[in-house]
Amino acid sequence: MKPDRLRELGFELHARAETGASDHGASFASAPDGAPVVLKWFPDETAVDRYATLLPTLDVLRSRGVPVPEYPFVGAVDGWMLSAQRLLPGRSWERADGHGARVAPPHLVDRVIDCVAAAAGIVGPQPSTSLRTWGDFMIHTLTVGEDGWVMHESMPSWSTRSAQLLERIEAVGADTEASWFPTCGLVHLDLHTGNLLASHDGTLTGIIDWEGACAGDHRFDLVSFAFDLDGAGQQVWDWVEQLIEPRLLRAYRAHGASRDGMGDPSPPRGRAPAARPSRACTRPLLGLTGRAPTCLICALGKRAAAAVLARHSALPRKHARRGATRTRRWPRRDRERPRSARSRSGCDQCFEFGGQVGIR
Repeated sequence: MKPDRLRELGFELHARAETGASDHGASFASAPDGAPVVLKWFPDETAVDRYATLLPTLDVLRSRGVPVPEYPFVGAVDGWMLSAQRLLPGRSWERADGHGARVAPPHLVDRVIDCVAAAAGIVGPQPSTSLRTWGDFMIHTLTVGEDGWVMHESMPSWSTRSAQLLERIEAVGADTEASWFPTCGLVHLDLHTGNLLASHDGTLTGIIDWEGACAGDHRFDLVSFAFDLDGAGQQVWDWVEQLIEPRLLRAYRAHGASRDGMGDPSPPRGRAPAARPSRACTRPLLGLTGRAPTCLICALGKRAAAAVLARHSALPRKHARRGATRTRRWPRRDRERPRSARSRSGCDQCFEFGGQVGIR
């Protein structure tokens, strides 16, 4: 949106928001009363109707002690949906480069679990305008995908392994029944460390980006959170497995694999299709058994994984352009990185590839 139009509404723009940014816009600003807010806008003013259902549920969640931002303004403006949310203290609990999780202290993990539990019994908006139940929505994302969110079309182009992974994900969806999925609470739908705000000691100060929240199985957020922490080498699957029935956990893990492997629909010419770094190893998901150690290479194959690692600074970009197949010494600045930031790119079976590109 144009800054002049925002000023007419009483908002004064500052810097673009580093965290919680949407694909279209998210900026720090001052509200008409001078309070600091984060402005977000989307080219779909029909989303205002969804907020009319969502905001009261967030009020209930906030009353239960969950640090959810208040929304002093939500409205349709010149064909856009504009929202202003109160700025919460703390910073996003993710790596300094903005790509991937970092290890969370136990008290932060416990607090997130409590917040997810607090969402039980809260009725939110339906997951999709065309899919009214949580079960229908989950099966659709597994078997067909969801435009702009869980896109199946690009996965087969990465590698043979990613194509096989997609086949298994779709098979899980075909073997699942909508009646298995309870609608028992409010689902954030994108709960990862990038959407958690915390102080320097790991005290949770906010959970942001509730735009996609919907009615469903609130325990789904635990699986998303576990995938994210797994990407930092932190295993929390033990307590997730205790809280979710095996057949649901199987479906939620498959869903997590399809999301964490989403690719760029239009990668630069001459490069392998790139993807977000996978937050957990998808080899167990191919069989959909066991826990999920971190492994990007198993999911995408060597060529695509090298492109992903280069894009997200896991490898120096100039080395990746040469094929990322020869042993390279890390630049001094990279050798000083914490081990978790540069050693979680391969599983035991991928050690040879990891050694070749200098990331093990």
